[in-house]
Amino acid sequence: MSARVEVDTRAFVKGVRQLNDGIAKNSPDAARRAAEEVANQLRNRTPRRTGALASSIAVVSDGKDAFGVTYGGGLRYANPVAARTGNVASAIAGVPDRFGRDCSDVAGKEVSRL
Repeated sequence: MSARVEVDTRAFVKGVRQLNDGIAKNSPDAARRAAEEVANQLRNRTPRRTGALASSIAVVSDGKDAFGVTYGGGLRYANPVAARTGNVASAIAGVPDRFGRDCSDVAGKEVSRL
């Protein structure tokens, strides 16, 4: 005895594509927000004498979907200040968890649209 079963996966494939497109469209916003949060926290935690170190802090994009934060801008005292004050470590504390939750929220919103 043999049997043949056909499964129409068109709706599934369409849903996966929609989910992928929605995540790709909205995830960069979560990355940018995380980088901006780190930059703001870092600026607030950076001691100021001349303001040069705080002014070196900026959010940068790779031109695609990733964002980062610059610190120090070649100032030779940037690393010693970070080591002494802990400003960099405390600025990034908790942000990866928040970024993960933001990405999960993006995925959840896209799934609810399916």
